[in-house]
Amino acid sequence: MVAYNNDDGLSFGKPLHAIDVGDTFTMTERFRERDILLYMGVTNDINPRYLKTEEAHQEVDLETVIPPIALMGAITRTVSMHFPGPGSMLVEMNFTINKAIRHDSTITYHFEVIRIEEWRGYVTIHVIGNNETTGEDRVLDAMLMVLPPEEALTDQPKIIDSSELKRVDGGDVNSD
Repeated sequence: MVAYNNDDGLSFGKPLHAIDVGDTFTMTERFRERDILLYMGVTNDINPRYLKTEEAHQEVDLETVIPPIALMGAITRTVSMHFPGPGSMLVEMNFTINKAIRHDSTITYHFEVIRIEEWRGYVTIHVIGNNETTGEDRVLDAMLMVLPPEEALTDQPKIIDSSELKRVDGGDVNSD
C-alpha cells in the first residue's frame, strides 16, 4: 500500500486516481477458537454451529464452522486498513460462503479491483477466499463497492462547542 499524507501528516489509503483495474492485494488470516469467541461475544450470537463443545454436537452431527461475521470482518478490516486503506468506506458488500469453513482454518483472501466508476467515485473489488488448511479453493466470494479516500481527508471530525448546539422543534402536532 502506498501511504499518502495530508498537511496534518495523517496517513491514508490510495485515492481513486491512484487505483487501477487489476490492482491486487493478498492477506492471510488464521481463525482460532479465541477469535471466534470474540466475534460471538460482540454479536451475541451463540449458534451451536459456531461452538466447539461436545454438548452442542452430541445429539446432531453438526460441523463446527466459522461465523460469517468473522470472515466478513477480515474483509472489511483489509479495506479499511490496507486496500485501498485508511479513509476508505465500504458502501456495499455481497458475500457468499461456497463451502463450510471449520475452526482453526487459515484463509487467504485475494482482493482485485475489477471496476472503477470515476463519475461516482467508487471502485468494485472482487474477493476470493481459499482455505489453506484444507487446500480448498474458492471457499468464499465477495463483491465490494468501496469509496476510496480523497486526496486529503477534509471530513475529519471537528471539535464542536456545545454552546453552538440549539434545540430543534420536532414538529409534533399534538404536543401540549
